Amino acid sequence: MSDAGQFAFWLAMGAAVVGFWVAMTPIIKALADRIAGGQHLPADLEARLAALESRSPVTGETDAVYHRLAELEERVEFAERLMLQVRTDGALPRGAEP
Repeated sequence: MSDAGQFAFWLAMGAAVVGFWVAMTPIIKALADRIAGGQHLPADLEARLAALESRSPVTGETDAVYHRLAELEERVEFAERLMLQVRTDGALPRGAEP
């Protein structure tokens, strides 16, 4: 390999290393802050989040109750349609006596 080729190779390697570190710097800083326990939520955001959670805590159990309530509403609507169908099918024609 010629001297110019070796120089180009090492120049490309140096550029790749510098590019790698420039790209990784934000990630490394974020990991360091996370390990150090930094970057907490702002105080007003934490207060708003706490107020929201205390107002209507939604848990997995609550979601299950909402799902069950939706199923019950569907069943009631089905029963209403069924009762209406039976009532109209079994009705006597006008003028007929039982």
